[in-house]
Amino acid sequence: MGKNTKVTGNAVVGGRAKVAGHAEVSGDAKVSGKSKVSGHATVADSAAISGSAWVHGHAAISGSAKISDHSEVKGKAQVRDKAKVSGHAEVSGKAQLSGRAQVSGSAAVSGDAVLLDNAWVSGQAEVSDKAVIGGDAAVAGAAHILKESHVVTLTEPDSGVIWTAYRTRNGGRQILRGHTMVEEAEAPKELLDATGKAWFSGK
Repeated sequence: MGKNTKVTGNAVVGGRAKVAGHAEVSGDAKVSGKSKVSGHATVADSAAISGSAWVHGHAAISGSAKISDHSEVKGKAQVRDKAKVSGHAEVSGKAQLSGRAQVSGSAAVSGDAVLLDNAWVSGQAEVSDKAVIGGDAAVAGAAHILKESHVVTLTEPDSGVIWTAYRTRNGGRQILRGHTMVEEAEAPKELLDATGKAWFSGK
């Protein structure tokens, strides 16, 4: 630990974990494995950083949030409540994750993007700018979400299953039923009708 770091309360730094720079770990937070917290980052409450995860910049992790594996949270990003970042995922900029939102795989969330509720972002998905993803929406694969209108969800009335349509990098769309990618032909007409022309203009 560096001379400017702070580990207070019941916080634990174990394993080969490192806390450096002006980073602060407090409350009942745990930093373990080969993870690193540096810069001016803060880890508070019951948050846990594990694996080879790296939290740096002015990032703030709080609540019962979990940052694990080889994931990275940086910039002024905030991850709180029961949100999780795992795999090789990256959260940066002023992005905010709350509720039970999850980012995994090689997904990237940046800019002023907001993930809340049970939002799930995975695969090679990119969520940035002022995008907002909430409810039970799920995006994966080649998703390229720049604003709220790039994601449309629909709930099956009988089963409660969530359908999500989202914009891809080439301006097309992909469909998920729950967390499973399906062909457009399988998607409800109402879902397809709700996707805007703006998707296909690359804007």
